[in-house]
Amino acid sequence: MTSGMRFLKFGKFRRLKTTFSEFDRHSSCVSTPDSFKWHLMSAVCLVRHPVVSAQPSAIEQRYQKLMNEMEFENSLLSDHELRHRADLDFIEKKKQEDFDESEEDALTLTAQDQQDIWDSQLSHFTPANTITEADEKNDQQSTDRKLDEKLILIVKQKLGDRFHWVLPQGQRSQGESMRQAAERVLSLTCGQEIKAQFMSNAPCGFYKYMYGNIHLSNEGAKVFFL
Repeated sequence: MTSGMRFLKFGKFRRLKTTFSEFDRHSSCVSTPDSFKWHLMSAVCLVRHPVVSAQPSAIEQRYQKLMNEMEFENSLLSDHELRHRADLDFIEKKKQEDFDESEEDALTLTAQDQQDIWDSQLSHFTPANTITEADEKNDQQSTDRKLDEKLILIVKQKLGDRFHWVLPQGQRSQGESMRQAAERVLSLTCGQEIKAQFMSNAPCGFYKYMYGNIHLSNEGAKVFFL
């Protein structure tokens, strides 16, 4: 990937949108003359969804604890708990003098034995580290980072007479649909090796801006997001 590309956390991307306020203030408030020329642009909102579950917040942990307590108090016994209770009854019967234990009873694996095996297996389990090499290097051109968060692709493009960090966008060619234009923009931006799935043929958002001051320029762009 080029140096003009970044995968930004969704929260930072939302804050990034405020940097356009000065850029589009005159675009959204000033009426355009009939001779004004609009270029149709197709933009791509490429999202890398979370790969692993995020760590629960403090309130989520308290809520989960409450739900577990309610589940424990109101639910029926599981098969394992019923088996453990039967094992305890069997142990009490073994204490009686006239009890005759069969070979099958002696070889039976109790619920407690099974629980000890599970606990032993759990003690040897080590979860994978969710902090990747890209996290440590703060490599914002890699998708192998912030695995528990949503990442948005932004690129550095010239809008008007200034460069901005924006969603990848390009002008629609004659005969292209907005979907085809978006696919071409993504391919030119990221190369053929990137694997992405477009969710719809219809745009999910719209934005327009002028290339310069309304009194100095008679051209602008209408951007449709896919």
